[in-house]
Parts: sequence; C-alpha cells; structure tokens
Amino acid sequence: MKETYLTALSLMFAAGAIVAVPNAAVADAGQFYIAPGLQWIDYDKDRLLDNETGFTLGLGYDFTNKLSGEINVFDMDLDGAGPDDDVFHSRFDLLYTLDNKIGQLTPFVVGGVGHNRFSQNEETVFDAGAGVKYQINDNLVWRTVVRKFWGMDEHFHDYGVDTALVFSFGGSSSAPSAPASAPVRAAAAPAAPAAPAAPDQDGDGVPDSRDACADTPRTHRVDNTGCSIVTEEVARIDLNVQFDFDQAVVKPEYNDEIKRVADFLNANPNTIADLEGHTDSQGTTEYNQSLSERRVNAVRQVLINQFGIAPGKVRAQGFGESRPVASNDTVQGRAQNRRVQSVMSATLQRFESR
Repeated sequence: MKETYLTALSLMFAAGAIVAVPNAAVADAGQFYIAPGLQWIDYDKDRLLDNETGFTLGLGYDFTNKLSGEINVFDMDLDGAGPDDDVFHSRFDLLYTLDNKIGQLTPFVVGGVGHNRFSQNEETVFDAGAGVKYQINDNLVWRTVVRKFWGMDEHFHDYGVDTALVFSFGGSSSAPSAPASAPVRAAAAPAAPAAPAAPDQDGDGVPDSRDACADTPRTHRVDNTGCSIVTEEVARIDLNVQFDFDQAVVKPEYNDEIKRVADFLNANPNTIADLEGHTDSQGTTEYNQSLSERRVNAVRQVLINQFGIAPGKVRAQGFGESRPVASNDTVQGRAQNRRVQSVMSATLQRFESR
C-alpha cells in the first residue's frame, strides 16, 4: 500500500515539474500559499458513517499561473454505526486553472492522491474534482471545489465539497532577469513633450483656425467646420370644416380644429394658410361659386377675428362645385363636398444636441 502511494505521489510531482518548465516566466510563478477552509464529506453508505464537516488546511506552491501543487490535511471525528470514530486525511493535489471565465469566477480542475488513517484501518485514496475561484485581491483568493474520493483498497466512493481562502506570499509577478551575458538594451529616448492644444475659444472641439462659426452653443453638436449641425423635419396640419346645405355659417363644433390651425400658424411665422371653399352640385354653377366663396371667407374671419391671425397670413379661394371629393349622387357624398379645407406644412429646423 505504501509503495503504491509513494509511486503515485512521485508521478504527481514529476508531472507538475514537467508542465511547469515551459512556463517558468509566467506571472505568479514561485508563490507559496496557505489555504485554511472547511471540508464536507458524504461517505460511502457501506462505511456506515454519517456525513461530516471539519476544518482543512492546505499548503501549496504555484509552478505557473495555471498549475499549482498542494498538500492538504484534515482531521474529523466520525459518527455512525461503523467501527471508525476518527479519520486523519492527507493528500497531494495538482490544480490546473482553465482559460474560460464564468462571470467573475475562474474555473479549475484538481486531481491527486492521498491517505486515510481511520481509527480501525488505513487506505490509499485518489481524488478528482472541479471548482471555481474568485480573486479578492492580489494575495487573496476564495475557492470552492466539488470532488470525488475513491479508495484503492476497499473500493469505497466518497464525495466531498471544500471551500477555502487562499493566502499567497512570496514569488514575483515579473519575469526572471536576463543572464549576465545578455546584451544591455539602450535606454529609450525620453518622449517628446506634447504639443500645446490649438486654441478653441468656444470649446466646440474645432480649433479656431478652421472654425467657421464662432461662439456656437456648447450644447450643439458641430460639424468639422465648427458650425451647429441642423436637421430638418416637415410639420403638417389639415383643416376640414363641413357645412349644412346652402349654408355658409361655421358650426361651433369646428372651433377646436380651427384653433389648431391658428396655433400652427403662430408657431411657424413663415407659413401662410391657403383655404379652399367647395360646394356640392345642387344649384347652378354660378350660385355654387358664390356659396363656396362665402364659406371660405367665413372660416378666414374666424381665424382673424376669433384667434387673432394676421389677415396677410390667410388666403381664401372658392372653387364652387368643381372639385368634389365624393359622389354627388348620394346624401353622404354631397355632405362631404360641402366643405372648406386646407393643407399646411412647415419645414422645421432642429439643432442636434451633444
């Protein structure tokens, strides 16, 4: 049993040394660490032992920033129907850090060989597992491992979870110094002083030498000439006022719609409202022409008298029965044709903000 244990232990050390040689210059190589923690064991049911938790202590050495070797021990008092009431466990593990990250956690795998000394017997055990670790600071890591133990003598299978704080000390994060015979590199020339920033009085990021628009507001985005970037959009509003048969009186129900037109004209001083008056086909052409003009002027007067729009901003024209929007053969169609309508639009300019 002892020869098997020593042989496996020697193989573990040899494997660690072989893997460590190509990476001797990796950061964190040469650090020792101590790892106090807790060990929980779910013993094989054939042992007739209860699950137990105890303190564990590890002492390790970082061969590289990925590979470490560690000696670990724990001592537990045991309960259960089996003959054993105490166990002292010691083992040697190799731990290998993987490249993949799980958020802030770094996964690793572990494997090793150890020895259980129970109160009634002894056995050689192998273990293998996987875990994650979290870097708290340069010298402190928290880690947790789930592993399986299997005995080589009585073929028991135990499972365990251990968690520990790993305190590193010693070592150096720098690569080894060059041999004495290595050529000495010439010292790098001092960096030239940075050129002074070009003047930019309005702070828009464009130097004054090519700023075509001085004093642009700091809240505006600017182009490469220092001028505010302007985007254009088209605003539109429609007006449709309908009338009773042979009437030119604006019904109160259309006041809100006419007010929206007035507000639009006030907000866009360069916009002029072109109002169109229309009738259905009932009556003579001459009468309907006159009726359409009375209707369109009635709407114009509401805008001027009731909502204060300047007369020069409202133009009115009657078209009689010449431009129907629906069939004059139906009651509904004729009602739609008795109308004053307008479509107004304005191009709005918006300054882009930083």
